[in-house]
This record gives sequence, C-alpha cells and structure tokens, in this order.
Amino acid sequence: MSLIVTYAPHVDESGLGYYRRLVTDNVLSGWQELAGIAGVQRSRHALFGHADLVASQLGLEFEWALRASQKEEESRSWGRLYRVHTDAVCPVCLEEDGYLRQSWEHAYVTACPKHRIKLVDCCNDCGESLTQHRDHVDRCSCGQDLQRLPREEATPAQLWLSALIASHGKHASHIEPRLKRVDISTLGQVVATLCLSADPTRAPLHRSLAYPRTVTEAATFLAPLEGLLANWPAGFQVHVERRIEVGTPEARTLNTLLGPWYIGLRKACQGTALEVFLQVIIEVAAEKFDGILGLDSAKNMAEDVTEYLRSAEAAKVIGVSASRLHKAIQDGECIHRTRRFGTRGQVYELPRAEVDRIQQRRNEWISLDAACEVAGVTPAVLEHIVAAGVISADVNWRHDLLKGGPVASDSFSALLTRIREAADSAAASKGETLTWAELTSRRMGDKRAIQAVMQAIADGRVKAIEVGCRLGDCVFRREDVTEYFGTPLLEAGMSIQQLAKLTGWKWESISHWIEEGLLESEAIQLRGKSCRVVMPHQLLSFRQTYVPLADLARGMGTKSSALSKLLPGIEQVGAKPLPDGAFRGGLIRMADLGRLAVIGARAGHDLFV
Repeated sequence: MSLIVTYAPHVDESGLGYYRRLVTDNVLSGWQELAGIAGVQRSRHALFGHADLVASQLGLEFEWALRASQKEEESRSWGRLYRVHTDAVCPVCLEEDGYLRQSWEHAYVTACPKHRIKLVDCCNDCGESLTQHRDHVDRCSCGQDLQRLPREEATPAQLWLSALIASHGKHASHIEPRLKRVDISTLGQVVATLCLSADPTRAPLHRSLAYPRTVTEAATFLAPLEGLLANWPAGFQVHVERRIEVGTPEARTLNTLLGPWYIGLRKACQGTALEVFLQVIIEVAAEKFDGILGLDSAKNMAEDVTEYLRSAEAAKVIGVSASRLHKAIQDGECIHRTRRFGTRGQVYELPRAEVDRIQQRRNEWISLDAACEVAGVTPAVLEHIVAAGVISADVNWRHDLLKGGPVASDSFSALLTRIREAADSAAASKGETLTWAELTSRRMGDKRAIQAVMQAIADGRVKAIEVGCRLGDCVFRREDVTEYFGTPLLEAGMSIQQLAKLTGWKWESISHWIEEGLLESEAIQLRGKSCRVVMPHQLLSFRQTYVPLADLARGMGTKSSALSKLLPGIEQVGAKPLPDGAFRGGLIRMADLGRLAVIGARAGHDLFV
C-alpha cells in the first residue's frame, strides 16, 4: 500500500534516516514495518537493495528511493567506520531541520561543522545510547527531546576532520591544513596511522581502537590530532622532529629511520591531496636527518622539497658521467653536500641551483657540429678558425665541468660584430670575391696563410664588403685576401721543380744552392706543405754571380766532370758531395771566368783550346 505522507529526502540526509522519518510521519512502528509494507524482507539490505519495488509499493518517486539506496551504499563503503547501531546527532540541527545527516554515520565525525558543537550519541536523561530503533529521530526512547541535549563546543581538530567527511572531501571549513578533493577512505587510513602511533616512544596502539563505537571513544582516539594539527604545520613538524630524535641512530634512509609509520603515510598520502603531510615529513628530515632522501617512491618530492639532487641524478641532468661529476666534486669544482648511504658509505648531493648553474655554463659551449651550423662553415674551415685563435675554443674542454663542448657559442657573435663594425661596403668592386666559408686548404692551399688572413679579418686589417647573418656568409675582396697566401708568389716566380725543368739543373743541386745561401728564395706553404719559390730578380742575381759548371760544359760540348779537370786552379762553389766521393752542381764565379778571359787575351791564344 502507498504511504499517506511522502516527500523527497534531503541532499545530505542518511538513507535509513529518510525512511525513519517517513515512519514517524505515517505513524508506523519502525522501519522494519515499512519494509514489510513495501513487500521486501525486513532487513536493511532488502530495503535498500530494491529501490524500484520499494518506490512503487510505498508511492514514492523512484529517484527518492534510489537516492536513499545510494546514501546507504556510500555509508557502507566506510567499512568498520560506519555507525550501524547508534545515532550521533547535533541538537541544533535537529531543532532546525529535524532529520539525520549521512555524515553523522561516520565513526570519525564527532562534531557539527555548521554549529561547531560536538555530536551527542546518548541521552542525558536516561543515559542510554540513541539506538536506531527509536520511534522518532528527534527523541530518545525514554521520551527525552534530543533538541534539549547539552551543547559542547567542538575542538579545531574535530571540526577539521568532520568538515572534510561531511563535505565528501571538498573542504575543511577554513581550518588548516586546508585540503580539497580528499578521498574519505584514504583520509581514514591517514588519521588512523597518525592516532595509533601518536607517541613515537611507544609501540602503536591496537588496531581495533581505530574503529570506535561511540562519540566518546572516537573523541578519545582522535585526541592526538589536536597537537598534530595545532598551528599547522608547526605542531606536525615538532612531532616529526621527535620521531627523528628517537629513531634508529644507524638509519641511512627514512624508511629505516621512521619505520612503518612513515611507510604507511607515504603509501597513503603520495599522489593525493593529503600529500602535505608527507611533504612536511621530508622537509623536516632534510634539515634534521643526515641520511639520504629520495630512495623510495617519494624521490621526486624529496628533490623538490630539499632542492638537492643525488650525484647520479645530477650527472644525468647535466649530461656527464657520474664518475666525471664525482671527480669534479672531489676537485672542489662545484658545491655539494655529503649524506650517509648504506652501511658505511656516503653519497654526494648537489643543490638544484648549482645544477642549473652548471647547465647554464655548459650550454655556453657547443660541439663542433653545432659550431659549424652556427658559423655556416665546414669542419675544415672551423679547424682553421680554431687554430687561428679568432674564437674562444678549448681542445681540453672535457676536463672542465663547466664546458659542454670545445667552442664558446657567443664567440661567433662577438667575431661577427667586430667584422660588421670594420666592414667597408664602399670598397665593393666588380673584382673577384670570396666568402669566409671558402677559406679552405683545397681552395687556397696554405694553412698558415688561411689562419693569417682570418686573424687579419678579426683585427680589422682585412675588411668585409658584405656581412651576412652567419660568419661563413661574410664576403671579402679576393685581392685583399690573396696577399696573405703563397699562390701569388708561386705565380710570379718558380718552384724548385719548375726551375729545374726550365734550366735543366738538377733538383737536388738547386735545393743545395738554396740551403747554402747561394740562391735566394721565398718560403711558402702550398697545400699544407713547405715550398721554396725563386723570384725572377733572385734568379737574375744568381746568374750574374755564378755559372753552373754543367751549363759551361754543355756550351763547350763536353761533360762537367771533364771540364773540372781542365780548371784545376779555379775554385768551384756550391758543389754537393755524393756518397761515392764525387761532387755535383758545382758553380764557377762569374768574376773568375772574367779574369781567365783577360789572361788569355793578353797571352794571345785561347786558354780553352
């Protein structure tokens, strides 16, 4: 049959409280009779398990019955923290609205966040508990009006926990720590861990105490929260410091130092809104504990809180090997601290600011490939640039922790700025030009000359006629550059090979004359090799001073060896001794030949017949 009086449940009303209110308004004896009228078994499971049947039989909207079933299911998800036998009520709420809140069914809810008073679960007249089988939700079984129950002010910790549960974890009623989006089940685990192990000098309390049956038992069990949450986070910090003081002296990690208390909190809090508790623990440990942090799942939090990275992690961030960083630490190249690790070992940690500084300094030095890209040149040209010393480079950069490569990246921009300031665009002509990128040994030949012209450009002695965005794009007049190279000299004179081919003189004879200082020459670098060039005026001076014996013998139709025997009184110079005792490449002074000609003329016959 349908009920005479029906209405929708309140948003925060408990499921059973809703049906009990219907029982009172329809003058029934209890919710079991209501279940019988609905055609289901007289049990809570049946009453809430068939929302559609109950709604149709009692004349209720299906949404009302469904909402009541959902509230009951949510309360049952609290497990052993669900008050299933007694009611805890707020006298002021009953006076204002006259219905039971769902949050009052949670064992850890001991206060009303709205009126800031403690809940009551026993009658002040008869002293009995407020059972769930009472005829009226606002009266005791003895007839005492529950609206007249004593009203006692709640503590901040009671209001904090009750507000979180009542709001389904959305807020803590402006009480520190102000948490949001808290999972109620996780909250219960954390509160139980904190209260069971409130005294670090004693063993944890028995687990059964975490499931109080009355408001008084709950208030007693939750009492440690008052000190832990007082003046947040100072109260909790003091508690953590005390735990560290009485912890295992030989401990090297937080897991060993703080034991199951820390492990339980870390597993429950990490990745949730309750992580603030774990953060305070790590902050205090970073200051009071000389062991190593971050060897568990809270590694990232430890790094953020302590602002320190272990040397292995720091090496990965910096981009060097752990052994290289250890050497730098031992050499005092970076700021660090030492922490105990393992049984007898120790581990180094670097401040995150120091790691950032090292990274920044290393980023100022780049690799050869990156340098080629920045300058717009080939590796061969970059090698000349480094050898010329026009940029900052260090071939031993691997021995310096603050250098991430062999070349300073900003030195290219500084060099380009100097070239731009010294550029002479008015000097542009129709003559041949070349770019910095074309200063290669294959093209220009002389490595030393290439480096010399690069130094001249950097000093402003050779001016660019056009400056590009990159160093390799800068354009110069060819005639300004070629004066630093041996190629123009070679084109104006002759190499030893060319001179030997032209004159018929032996190559080793010419080389010996040059070494003896008889034949002047110019030293140049050609394609990376040393080369001698004889200029026309130098060859002319040589021919005016000396006559090769081979040329004289060739003109007389004989051999130089036979001719030398006919001139025993004439001094020969520049002859190169051979291994067999003979000489090659002898020279006769032009003055000696002139004196012989004068003597022969006076004697009236030819001395050479």
